[in-house]
Amino acid sequence: MAQHDRTPRDLPVGMAGLRYPITQISLAVEDLDRTMALYHRAFGWAPWQVFDHVPPVHHNTQLRGRPVHYSLRGAEVYVGGMNFELLQPLEGPNLWSEFIVTRGEGIASIATMFQERADGDAVKAAFRDRFGIAVSMKADIGDHIEYYYLDTEARFGCLIESGSGHAIDFVRPAQVYPHQGAGSGPSPMSGLTFPITQVSLVVRDLEARAAAFHDAFGWGPWRVFEPGPSLLREGRVRGRPAGLDLLVAQAQVGSINVELVQPRGARDPWAEHLERNGEGLIAIGLSLSDAAACERARAQFRELGVEVLAEAGNDPGGWRYYDTEAGFKCLIGVGTTHALDTLVPARTL
Repeated sequence: MAQHDRTPRDLPVGMAGLRYPITQISLAVEDLDRTMALYHRAFGWAPWQVFDHVPPVHHNTQLRGRPVHYSLRGAEVYVGGMNFELLQPLEGPNLWSEFIVTRGEGIASIATMFQERADGDAVKAAFRDRFGIAVSMKADIGDHIEYYYLDTEARFGCLIESGSGHAIDFVRPAQVYPHQGAGSGPSPMSGLTFPITQVSLVVRDLEARAAAFHDAFGWGPWRVFEPGPSLLREGRVRGRPAGLDLLVAQAQVGSINVELVQPRGARDPWAEHLERNGEGLIAIGLSLSDAAACERARAQFRELGVEVLAEAGNDPGGWRYYDTEAGFKCLIGVGTTHALDTLVPARTL
């Protein structure tokens, strides 16, 4: 299997002397086939490699330090250099089933994955020794991959995965979607190409979360943007004018803009998510070339029966977040540039 470069040279050094790229965004879903087909139809992402994570290939499964049996289906696709994954629990106790029961379908984790056991072991040891953070769930796939999830929600606001490889790089899939030999292309609906350029996390304490990511992984500097005319001009929620009172921090991690959003009382999708589910990963951002492409994207979403949920600004820096949680299982934002690229921050962390 082809393996993608995981360690861009411009990444800072974090714990154990390692560089920590974001290699994967994972969604917990109840119907993998339906969700995968929707992503392919909307964005043209392909080829999806589908894996049956069942014994004997999927083995040595543990949950909170105890041997358990669990199995699942997974589908992975590369969107540029980013591995985008759907995970459907099948049986047994596991974190994905717990996530769906408590929060519903959605973005369950990000991964900073390595390709050698020694590096994965070093990360486990660093989290244990430095923060007292243990492995919450783990399994082996074949004779090379160990993946594990760290009990990171209290400190970082989300689950973080690591280990010695993603299935797409080392394991032969049970199925390829839409068909064997399929390649990635533009959206079959609009002809647009949709790269993933951002992942967003809604938090209660932006500065604490930024400090935690910097302390562990070296990610930063974090640029902080206050609500104001340049950032949240002409905000609208569900089609109505709204003051979006959001504190935002962004850091560039390789090719991905990592965004922390702290709602401050406004009734908006971020505040609603925080009240309903607590802190967690909420959205992916897809960057397009210009305002005309963004209008084509809006027409495409409309064809799918999806309207704009929230938006801010009508200039090239403006973004629209679509009401995509029902079908795509997360919020999807579409715009041309991120605040980090064009605006002057209020301060730097």
